[in-house]
Amino acid sequence: MLDNAAKVDRMIQISGEIALCRQCELCNSRKNAVPGDGDFLAKLVIVGEGPGAWEDEQGLPFVGRSGKLLDQVIAKDGRLKRSEIFITNVVKCRPPGNRTPLPEEILACKSFLFAQLSTMRPRVVLCMGSTAAQTLSGQLAPLTRLRGRNLSGLSPAIVATYHPSYGLRMGDSVVKLMESDFSLACSLALEA
Repeated sequence: MLDNAAKVDRMIQISGEIALCRQCELCNSRKNAVPGDGDFLAKLVIVGEGPGAWEDEQGLPFVGRSGKLLDQVIAKDGRLKRSEIFITNVVKCRPPGNRTPLPEEILACKSFLFAQLSTMRPRVVLCMGSTAAQTLSGQLAPLTRLRGRNLSGLSPAIVATYHPSYGLRMGDSVVKLMESDFSLACSLALEA
């Protein structure tokens, strides 16, 4: 097992590998790869589907409208700050038109995501949306059946919730479910 300094060094190395990656077609249209952002030693990791336009522009995850809603969910719970969480995506480059990543794109990026998670060894992974939930849990059920519980029973715990973009479209009822799921993820991450 790596000590904290070695974890940080390895995460920096993985970020560099992501920046140079040419394993799928997404690299051809990206402005920036988006390896992730936050605490490399975090107990909670949030995984989304893929970068959007704002993320591609800035090279950071969840910085557009969806990111603002995610920030509100984090702040409302109040137990963790965004800076204490690591946030990343299943694919590290923006799919054209913000479409769902294709299976071959997910396959090309999956090794980076798994390398990040195995290096960090978080207590909980909170999956935002069905792409992240299905990729990390291996379960192909709809998100409505996956959300709101620990999908792995192992470490790290895997919790699924709606993607903030869905919350923006559907309104308060979905946002309340996202808040509940985030609260579960925090409780599992902060258990003694």
